[in-house]
Amino acid sequence: MIWFSFKKKKEKLRISDEAKKRILEESNRFGKPQILLIEIKRNQEGLGAVFVGFSEKELSETGDVRWVRKDDEFLLSRGELQYESGNFFFYPNVDLEWKKTSHTNIHKLVANYEFSKEPIYLESENFLRLRPILYECFHREGVQSLFFKGKLCQLEIPDLTKEKEEIISEVLLTFLSSLYSSPWKE
Repeated sequence: MIWFSFKKKKEKLRISDEAKKRILEESNRFGKPQILLIEIKRNQEGLGAVFVGFSEKELSETGDVRWVRKDDEFLLSRGELQYESGNFFFYPNVDLEWKKTSHTNIHKLVANYEFSKEPIYLESENFLRLRPILYECFHREGVQSLFFKGKLCQLEIPDLTKEKEEIISEVLLTFLSSLYSSPWKE
């Protein structure tokens, strides 16, 4: 019997052709191969911003990117880096999908980004511990409890309407696109 090991496909940051041209221009300007140096910097509230600079490419390096932190690579690997109007822009390309559950008041969302590394279960009275963007939305839309684990978000809402679904989706997309390190209030 032959065993085949299956590797999970590793996601890789997509780099636009314009960004690759900019790397080549910088390499020609310095006369040495250059590479993009990428890191996420967070403000006091934990909101992440992607910073891109150039660094001399080392002989052992392949590809166009060097990461300041391994965690940054994991978080940004689903997105796309573009060069427009003289600046680099990171687009996270967040996907969010609502899925049915066997309970009428439990609703499941699956994303391509992590909501939380550790499992989190909270009743509505404890939502104040969450980042304000999440707390305000869940409180306003009548969420009674929530569960985060990895790329899964489960919400207990007795009367989910299409309008509430759209509002919650927008807030969760904004939260995930903001590259927070966790859903907890800092």
